[in-house]
Amino acid sequence: MKQQFLKQAQKSKRPVVLLEGTRKVPATATPGLQTLAHLLADSLPAAVFRSGNAQGADTLFFLGMAAENPERLEYILPYPKQGKQRIPPKASVFALGDLKPEELKAVVAITLAASPELESLIRAYLARGRNRVTVKAMYLLRDALKVIGAESLGLPPADFGFFFVNPENPLTGGTGHTIRVCRAMQVPVFTQDDWGAWL
Repeated sequence: MKQQFLKQAQKSKRPVVLLEGTRKVPATATPGLQTLAHLLADSLPAAVFRSGNAQGADTLFFLGMAAENPERLEYILPYPKQGKQRIPPKASVFALGDLKPEELKAVVAITLAASPELESLIRAYLARGRNRVTVKAMYLLRDALKVIGAESLGLPPADFGFFFVNPENPLTGGTGHTIRVCRAMQVPVFTQDDWGAWL
């Protein structure tokens, strides 16, 4: 599977790879996330890597690359300056509020297609804006934006998604939502059950 992935990824001039997952990562799993990130960066020198900048798997995947290759990192935020202390200089940063109205509509549509149970929360955010309840909707819309991209921002869609998931419930929370968006957009998804054998 590793060689098949690399062959496919190397066909692209600038593959976009998502690196993310659950916030709760066991200490024993941390080295594997960093090893995978280095493997992908070394094997795909033209690739860029995209994250939602959440604490946990997102941060751990990016830890080594933030020091070595910050210019290859893209951070997609629910609102400006979210987790700014985790973003290195030279990385590219985009936020949900940067979208054109028609692009936001596309993000909403794929979000609801992937997770229809979120409709009331998403509609509340669109009607009322950000508050302590609707801020969760911004994170979920951000997750969809990571996958589908935005032409006005020079953000192409993701080509591949690598995730560290909760093995007991891999499709829970924002990580599960992002995986469902990937599948809806036919973006290949790899979890530790797949990429763990590559290390």
